[in-house]
Amino acid sequence: MQKIKKILCTADLSKISLHLLSWGAELSFRLDASFSVFHAIAPPRGSVSRQIEFERGGEKNEKIQEAHEKINKLMAGFNIKWDLVIGYGDPVLEVAKVAKKMKPDIIIAESHGLSGFQQFLIGSVIGRMAQTFSQPFLVIPPGKIVSETNHPKLKLTNIMIACSLLESDFHLKKYALAFLEKFNSKICLVHVMESPVNEDVVEITSAPYEEAQRLSEEKLSVRLKNFMPAKTHILQGIPGEELALYAKSHKIDLIIAGGDDHPGRIITTTTAALLRDLPCAVLMVPMKSN
Repeated sequence: MQKIKKILCTADLSKISLHLLSWGAELSFRLDASFSVFHAIAPPRGSVSRQIEFERGGEKNEKIQEAHEKINKLMAGFNIKWDLVIGYGDPVLEVAKVAKKMKPDIIIAESHGLSGFQQFLIGSVIGRMAQTFSQPFLVIPPGKIVSETNHPKLKLTNIMIACSLLESDFHLKKYALAFLEKFNSKICLVHVMESPVNEDVVEITSAPYEEAQRLSEEKLSVRLKNFMPAKTHILQGIPGEELALYAKSHKIDLIIAGGDDHPGRIITTTTAALLRDLPCAVLMVPMKSN
C-alpha cells in the first residue's frame, strides 16, 4: 500500500478555489498527510519595462500580500496544519519547481471545466500540468461554489482502477488500497478491449470473431480477478471514452489511471481523454520502473 504523507494543492484563487481547498484539506486529514497550498503570481504581460516596473514598483509585493490574505481567509475554516508557498512566474513551471524540491506524494488541482473548443483556443493548464509533473496528479472536476462555513463532505465511495493488464497496474493498486483503507471505498477493476487487440495483454486466436471475443473476455476477466479481489468489468471500444461513460453511469468518485514517469512526454491517450472529459476525480499515477 502506498503511503501518502505529503499533499501539494495548487490554488489559482478563482471563485472555485474553496472547493479545491476543501478537497485537499479533508484528503490530508483523512490520510494524515501534511498539506501545502501553492499559488503563483503571474508576471504582467507586455514589455520588459512593464515587468520591471511591476517587480520594483511594489505591485508584485502587493499581489503576494493579497494572495497571503485571501488564502489565509479561505483556510480559516479548516482545522488542520498547513503551510503556504507563493511563487512568481508561469504557474505550471513554478509549481513543478516546488514539487521537485518538496517531493509531494500527490499534487492536486481543479479543472475549470473548459470545453474542447475552449481548450483548443487557450490551452489547458491541467493538460500542461499532466505533461510536466513527475508526481501523481489528482484532478478534481469543477464543483459548486461553497460558502466559507459550509464545506462539502469528501466521499470516495466508488473507486475505479483503469487497468491496462500490464505490470504497471501494480502502482495503481497501491494508491487504490491507500484510499480504500481511509475512505472505506469500494473498488472495481475495468479494462477496455481495444481493436486491434493488444498482443501484450491477450493472446491472439484464430477462432471465429464472436468466439474469439468471448475467449478473450474470459481470459481478461480471469487476469483481473487474479490482480486483486474486486468487481471486474471488461468493456469494448475506445478506452478513454468507455471509461468515462462507465464512470458516469456507475457513480464512480475517483478513477486511478496510469501516466508517463518522464515529464515532457505526451501522456497516454486514455489518460488524456479522461482529463478532458473528467467524469469524476482522476488520479494520474506515473508508471515507475521500480
